[in-house]
Amino acid sequence: GYGRAVYLAAWRVLGDAGQAEDVQQDVFLRLIEKPPTDVASWPAYLTAMATRQAIDRLRSRQRWRRLRPLWKAAEPVAADTTEEDAEQAERAQRLRAALARLKPQHAECFVLRHVHGLDTAAIARATGLTPSHVGVCLHRAAQTLESLLNDHARPAQEVL
Repeated sequence: GYGRAVYLAAWRVLGDAGQAEDVQQDVFLRLIEKPPTDVASWPAYLTAMATRQAIDRLRSRQRWRRLRPLWKAAEPVAADTTEEDAEQAERAQRLRAALARLKPQHAECFVLRHVHGLDTAAIARATGLTPSHVGVCLHRAAQTLESLLNDHARPAQEVL
């Protein structure tokens, strides 16, 4: 149900099961305290809400915990750590660190687009931004991430 979707949305940003569960609880507590009116798409709305809260946590988190490279994965999975896993985990960690430095709105749009696969119209509906504002946020997020990540050996395009 929606609970799983909210958990996964948070987990994809944070890479940490405990923190994803905290976000999941926070999202549903907020819904109970202040139920929204006129939600066009509950999955998109909840994904945006979970993403926003997960990014807040990412920004406030000082030490990086053991992070898994699960940007592309549909489900949390335990895998034997190989050299490739370690390399991907390092890339995921760099990307999370860079995301935490973006403006929150830019980070939110980026994650909704590139992690959750929402199109511009869906992001606009979920966040309450105009489609053109979403486009600007996506462009600025990509520019900033590229500049934050391009001092590493791999090009930003490969990291993203």
